[in-house]
Amino acid sequence: MKRKTSKEFKKNRHDTNLSTDIIDTRIWHWTHGVKAAFLVALSFILYGQSIRFGYVLDDEIVITENAFVKSGIDGVWKILTTESFTGYLGSQQDLVAGARYRPLSLITFALEYHFLGLNPHVSHFINVLLYAISVVLLAYVVICMRGHEPSGWMPGVPFIAAVFFAVHPVHTEVVANIKSRDEILSFLFALLALVMFLRFYASRQKTQVLVGSVFFFLGLLAKENAITFLAVIPLVLYFFRKGNLWQIMRGCWPLLVASLLYLWIRYNAVGYILDSGKPVTGLMNNPFLEATVAEKYATIFYTLGLYVKLLFFPHPLTHDYYPYHIPLIRWNDIRAILPCLLYLVMLGYALLRFRKKEVAAFCVLYFVATLSIASNIFFPIGTFMNERFLYMPSLGFCFWLAYVVKERIPEWIPYPKLKHVVSLGVVLLIGGVFSVKTMMRVPDWKDTFTLDQADVKVSRNSARANCFMGYGLYRKGIAATSNEEKLRLFNEATPYIQKALAIHPTYPDALTTKAGLLAGYYQIDGDLKKLLNGFYYIQMSNPVPFVDEYLDYLERTDVREELIPFYEKLASGFQGKGNHARAAYYRQRANQLKGVQ
Repeated sequence: MKRKTSKEFKKNRHDTNLSTDIIDTRIWHWTHGVKAAFLVALSFILYGQSIRFGYVLDDEIVITENAFVKSGIDGVWKILTTESFTGYLGSQQDLVAGARYRPLSLITFALEYHFLGLNPHVSHFINVLLYAISVVLLAYVVICMRGHEPSGWMPGVPFIAAVFFAVHPVHTEVVANIKSRDEILSFLFALLALVMFLRFYASRQKTQVLVGSVFFFLGLLAKENAITFLAVIPLVLYFFRKGNLWQIMRGCWPLLVASLLYLWIRYNAVGYILDSGKPVTGLMNNPFLEATVAEKYATIFYTLGLYVKLLFFPHPLTHDYYPYHIPLIRWNDIRAILPCLLYLVMLGYALLRFRKKEVAAFCVLYFVATLSIASNIFFPIGTFMNERFLYMPSLGFCFWLAYVVKERIPEWIPYPKLKHVVSLGVVLLIGGVFSVKTMMRVPDWKDTFTLDQADVKVSRNSARANCFMGYGLYRKGIAATSNEEKLRLFNEATPYIQKALAIHPTYPDALTTKAGLLAGYYQIDGDLKKLLNGFYYIQMSNPVPFVDEYLDYLERTDVREELIPFYEKLASGFQGKGNHARAAYYRQRANQLKGVQ
């Protein structure tokens, strides 16, 4: 293939239908390597502080309390052949719709554990390193798509897009939370697959299709949202290469084979594809449990609007979008109507400009395609929304924003000498603001309690955020050495638990923490009547094991006789609710204390 000269390349740099191999030594300038080093350094400057952090939130599920991960290399086969929560729960319990099968990140954790033991600092370092690699790869992908990054120091669209992606605060959760390595790996391998297909359309070497399909398969093993690249890769080839869309799609059939192989493996590990046949009855895993169909879809479009808002204005940030930080709304609410209209306009524009292959049209279609899998429209995902779900879709926004800043804003400047100055100034302004926000957000992920403290101020109406904050304070109270300090912490925790139960009265975690607080107060003040009244409320709301366990303890103390009327009260209460098994259980406990066989 004849190589283009630098002069020819410069002349055609705005042609989106380039068919040249981008890795041409006449095109690839040494300053690109300097820019890549800058992107790596920028990633570590923003997130390097997280390397000192510990385990947080779901790290317990995927690392510290996961039996398969803690088996090291010996646990890899179990990780590959079972649902991803099994190593933590001991068996597959189908707590969330569709279950979870994301073995690749768990395998990396198992390898880390095998060689280094539990070491959160190494895990955080790997997360930041993988993020930095992804940012550089993103710049390279956009170069491959667009066919140009200036060889001098003035940044072009690819480098600016990568900078915007690197500094965007909405990515903080993904990088600073070890568990979210599944997001990083999925995106990384999806981008590698895209690179190989772009190379194939330049060189026609079939091995690149094979390698690209392997990368795509690995992305699926990391997290299932990589499957959206079944649409993304043909879209990229259509918009940025010459060819008929149908022909391009036919050429991408190996990706479909990789998807079917993944689904087959997933089916054998989980037992089903999307639906276990068992309803998910917990509100924390099914946020639309109390919603009508109309409320469900109105609320979904409200969250879709919030995703767009977070791209432009990433504040405030929180890890908790559980009920009811996101309220259930109806179609007469402007918060549902405006996002619905916005997406209709966006899609309408993209379709109208589809044949013209405009960058903005591609960015819209990429964003919608990659966000669709986490939208709750096609299948439930177990929560209203999460900032980490924007990790892959945000590339569309960053690409579009870089394109506007670099190529559209200069067209509006009448003075040629100011064009690049204004463009660079906008990059520095946006990049600076985003960087400051990111660096302010990262410390919140230091540990679970720090994160709970920060996010309960944002997610004030989340039962989960309030419960977690209350539980954190309760644990500190249990560990305190003086009754005064215990009492202070218990008193501080109680309003959070009260609020969690006001939002979700049958929330098991909040009821369990409330029972723990009641027991803690009893150890200090000895007020048995207050304790038992609280226990009665809890068991009538939603029985939790902690209450029965603490009653076992009380039966071994001098208050055992006073438990007889309490058991009879519980038996009567459950009998009135039609729960005959529970009624019989407490009646038997009362009889045992009476000495009745």
